[in-house]
Amino acid sequence: MPVDADRADALAHRVIRIIKTMRSLRQHLPKPAVGVDHATYPALFVLSNGPARTSALAEAIDSDISTVSRQVGQLLDSGLASRASDPDDGRAHLVHITDAGRAAVELVRTQRAEWFRDRLQDWSPAEVDDLTRALERFHHALLEHTPASTTAKDSA
Repeated sequence: MPVDADRADALAHRVIRIIKTMRSLRQHLPKPAVGVDHATYPALFVLSNGPARTSALAEAIDSDISTVSRQVGQLLDSGLASRASDPDDGRAHLVHITDAGRAAVELVRTQRAEWFRDRLQDWSPAEVDDLTRALERFHHALLEHTPASTTAKDSA
């Protein structure tokens, strides 16, 4: 049975409030690596899965190449990533995560899990599992109805 307009409006209101709250909170979180802003971490998370060209990183995090080039520069300057020639194409470069970058990714994951754990302390494991499943289902519904060029990839 389709969702009525009032329910859809109530959900939209709550989702937008959550997005705004998360954005606000994100700005106040400590940075796990000096000199790297929070917007740079999606690229680092993608690199934790293996080396990539800057263009592939931009596609993976659904961002423009100029923004990702700046972010890669921050990662290189901070020692969280390195760059090497692409063995398949000597004219191109691959960006690799460094050991320090892997440590930063693990630190972010640990801090994020602890942050959520703290806020969900009054929830039962079943409630957390239900929310996780509902959010995953909602994520898939969003992707099904979104043009491929604007979908956010799993980058964090």
